[in-house]
Amino acid sequence: MAGESRSGSRSAVVYRRPDDKDLNAAIAHTEEAIQRALDLLNVVSGHPTIKGLSNVAESTPLLIKKLEQDLKKLEKARERKSDP
Repeated sequence: MAGESRSGSRSAVVYRRPDDKDLNAAIAHTEEAIQRALDLLNVVSGHPTIKGLSNVAESTPLLIKKLEQDLKKLEKARERKSDP
């Protein structure tokens, strides 16, 4: 089972507040994911003749929307951190 050591006991997950480096990295990764999703949408939207590509073309805009929402939240968190 995930999160268990070999002895069977669960390991604790340690959460911490993200620092500026973490937020900047998350923003960069999210921006890259949005760009890759847009590129994918450009490729598959012109060729949805295969059912799988049709499904990708239908679901990718939702993914992009969610990534854009995440990006806004990350940028807002970075702004809050930079305010005194």
